[in-house]
Formats: sequence, C-alpha cells, structure tokens
Amino acid sequence: MKKIIAMLSLGVFMAGAAYAQNAPQKEKKQRTEQRGERMQKQKKSPEEMAAKRTEMLTKKYDLNKSQQKKLEALNLKQAKEKNALHANRGEARNKENMRSERQASRARYEAELRDILNKKQYAQYEADKAEMKAKHEQKREHRKGGPRGERQQQKS
Repeated sequence: MKKIIAMLSLGVFMAGAAYAQNAPQKEKKQRTEQRGERMQKQKKSPEEMAAKRTEMLTKKYDLNKSQQKKLEALNLKQAKEKNALHANRGEARNKENMRSERQASRARYEAELRDILNKKQYAQYEADKAEMKAKHEQKREHRKGGPRGERQQQKS
C-alpha cells in the first residue's frame, strides 16, 4: 500500500513539474512566411527608395537645394538600375557577371556623388563608409568566431 501511494504521489509530482515548465509561447511562423513578410516590407518603388536615401543624406551632410536636386536624380537613377539588376537576376546565372555589374554601378554612383558633394562633405561620406565597413567586418568576424578560418581550425 505504501508503494502504491508513493508511486501515485511521485506521478502527480512529475506531472505537475512537467506542466509548470511550459510557459506560453508565441506562435512561430514558418521560415518562408517570415521571409515573405520581410520582403513585402522591403519592396518599395525606386522613387520611394530615392527619396528616402536623399532625405537621409541631406540631413547627414547638410546639403543645399541644388545638391539635393542632383542627388535625388542620381538616387532615382541608381534605384532604377538596382531594380533592373534584381529583375534580371533569374536570367543571368553567372554570379561573377552580376557581381561585376553591381560593382560597376556602385563605382558610377560614387563618381557622380563626388561631383555633387563638396570636398568636406565627400570626406565625411568616405569616413562614414569606412566606419560602416569596419562594423560590418567586425560583425562578420563575430559570426564566424574570430578572424577568417579560426573557427575551422578549432573544429579540426
């Protein structure tokens, strides 16, 4: 009789402990659903993208009206070019070709931006760009577990 009571009390205790561990959780969405929602948020027209980038750069580098108009046109051109590259992404399977096109587009943008900004503004732009690149590299190293290859060496 003592064994039965002990087993029942142990069973009740285990069941109570098991239920106590389950905290209410948010309903998880499938990964594809999450990606779809992110992509919907990101899809903007070239005009919206250009306006947003122009506004951000205007505030950051204190641009005058003529610089603002030129930058708006440049950003619109860049956004349309970017959309065209994304649209052709499925057709062109050559990653190196796509990469070189993106780099050439970026180089053209930088050259035209240099003409629009004055020396002080462009120097600040270059400094900000270098800072962002350093942050990106730092995050990348952190994700990989240190400098390149360190994580793979640890596995071996």
